[in-house]
Amino acid sequence: MNIELKDRSHNPVYMQVREQIEAHIRNHTVTSGESLPSPAALGQQLSVDKGEIQRAYFELERLGLITKQTGKDFLGKPKIAYRVS
Repeated sequence: MNIELKDRSHNPVYMQVREQIEAHIRNHTVTSGESLPSPAALGQQLSVDKGEIQRAYFELERLGLITKQTGKDFLGKPKIAYRVS
């Protein structure tokens, strides 16, 4: 999944991320059941705060485009994964 951020005067980061992920979902370049990167991983990839990504994911979840699933990692610690609905 390719996300490109423009100048922040265009739109806030979270909105740019949300709009681009939404477009990927609607264009079927990201398919149902596919996992999205964690907010921390995507934030690091884009060099932005993970809170921006969390806000984008929250809005996508409210729109019913993605779901949050809680599981466990290999050490048995709780882990949250976001999947396309």
